[in-house]
Amino acid sequence: MQLSNFLQGGLLWTTCAYIIWGLTPLFYQHLREVEAMEIFALRVLCSVPLMAILLWVTVTPIRVFNLLMEPKTFTSLFLSTACISTSWYLNTWGVTNGQVLMVSLAYFLTPLISILIGVFYLRERLTPLQLIALILCATGFLYACISLDSFPWLTIGIALAFGCYGVIKKQVRIDTLNGLAAETLLMVPFALFYLIGMSGLTHWETGEDSDRLFLMLTAPMTILPLGLFAFGVARTKNISTIAVLQYIEPTLYFLLAVFVFAEAINTGRLVTFALVWIGFTVFSIDAMRRAKLARFADNIGLEK
Repeated sequence: MQLSNFLQGGLLWTTCAYIIWGLTPLFYQHLREVEAMEIFALRVLCSVPLMAILLWVTVTPIRVFNLLMEPKTFTSLFLSTACISTSWYLNTWGVTNGQVLMVSLAYFLTPLISILIGVFYLRERLTPLQLIALILCATGFLYACISLDSFPWLTIGIALAFGCYGVIKKQVRIDTLNGLAAETLLMVPFALFYLIGMSGLTHWETGEDSDRLFLMLTAPMTILPLGLFAFGVARTKNISTIAVLQYIEPTLYFLLAVFVFAEAINTGRLVTFALVWIGFTVFSIDAMRRAKLARFADNIGLEK
């Protein structure tokens, strides 16, 4: 593949987005003394102007306020906001409290959780390979529940929140940037409520200038990879590639947890991750196989 085709195809931009997301634990180590809720609240407030800039730079038609005025869409966005807020908060708490390994496991499980939700909520049918992947991941998770000292609530919380978020977003036709802009606006009242309630006690007010700088940078650390992702996905023809690329993030989390943050990786955790990784591999093979069959069917249809 020529370099120009690689860039125009969007694969580079999407890969960069996942790499940045995967390296965020390195950034959040500078905020380990700050409460996760304060990080979340300031991240939301600082993201509002950056979202406006991103919409303008990408020449995306602004539909945020129209979306919020439609009762059905508003309800879906409110629910998706609750899910993504929970995921963001738990992720932030995990990476600032020495739980990067369990956050990594959550993102490995998320696609399989999404499939499970689709089966029970949307009445979707599993392919044989999806069923095998689910059994492997479920076995890994159950083993974790038995072998670990405490219930992996952080892992299941992130996986369920992000899995539900994906299912909700699939039900509403909203472009990525307008959807996230609407969700950010819905988070603002809660962020303000927390910061006003904690007035005089926040790290923003009592901490050093370097702490304030890192708190402000949480917004671009969120918006930059999102912009790269939106730009890349719009130019990527093979969506199954995205399904595989999304595992760059939890893989980097895992490597950072083990080799940089020196988190404990005992036999129990290794067995859990091994089962989940095998499940993820089976899931990826199934996704690529179905995408290939869909392209073949489309080509047959065009020929006819």
